[in-house]
Amino acid sequence: MPYDNSLSSETVRSALRTSIMGNRVDFFQNTTSTMDQARQAAMEGAPEGTLALAEEQSRGRGRFERVWVSPPGVNILASLVLRPSVQASSQLSMMASLALANVLRKLIPAASAVSIKWPNDVLVGGRKIGGILIESSVGEEGSVGFSIVGMGVNVNFDPTDHPEIRDIATSLRLELGQPYSRVDLLAAILDEMESLYAHINEGGSVRDQWAPLLETVGRRIQVTSGGAVYEGFAQGVDDEGSLLLRHDDGSIQTLPAGEVSLRL
Repeated sequence: MPYDNSLSSETVRSALRTSIMGNRVDFFQNTTSTMDQARQAAMEGAPEGTLALAEEQSRGRGRFERVWVSPPGVNILASLVLRPSVQASSQLSMMASLALANVLRKLIPAASAVSIKWPNDVLVGGRKIGGILIESSVGEEGSVGFSIVGMGVNVNFDPTDHPEIRDIATSLRLELGQPYSRVDLLAAILDEMESLYAHINEGGSVRDQWAPLLETVGRRIQVTSGGAVYEGFAQGVDDEGSLLLRHDDGSIQTLPAGEVSLRL
């Protein structure tokens, strides 16, 4: 595929086949965070599907406020404004990570190498290629005012240049052995996401598609959640994507979010 490294509102919009996702694209050469920009746009009444896209972030963040390492001009740094139903909002993390995984599985020769580390990191060969961050605002009477789906994907980035992540990260360029168009990749992800989003908004579930990709399930793990640390066997996930952790005494604990590490 020809290598097109340019990103702009115009190049992205012209590549999209979606009707909702990316119907408005706010492009920033440099910003604090696309999450911040998308949240501001949502608060100002931006339509569902508004996409904040940046070449560089000065305060880009992942889950638990971790810094997301991304040099300018090589990756996808994007955040999407959604206004889901309460039922659909509980599946956004599953939906977004599944969309990214599905697209990568079509592109990477060893599709079986693509997996998801619970709850929403996408891996290739055990190394992180992308991450999802969900932030929601509560509306009136407990409804979901809006949700922001943040996404960072390593596309033409070379993590081997960064000692702090070289052993735990990868990129599409490394996996394919050549650069890849960020515009085409983003368009494919948004297309897949729109299909899955329509499904959950109609009352469907993506859990049965998402769960088999989890590399976490079936292993002994340690989970940090809410300031506490738990250890046990990852037995499975429930309908909303929460982890079912079986302790040594046989009791089952349901964890909606957390940071997982493997235990031998």
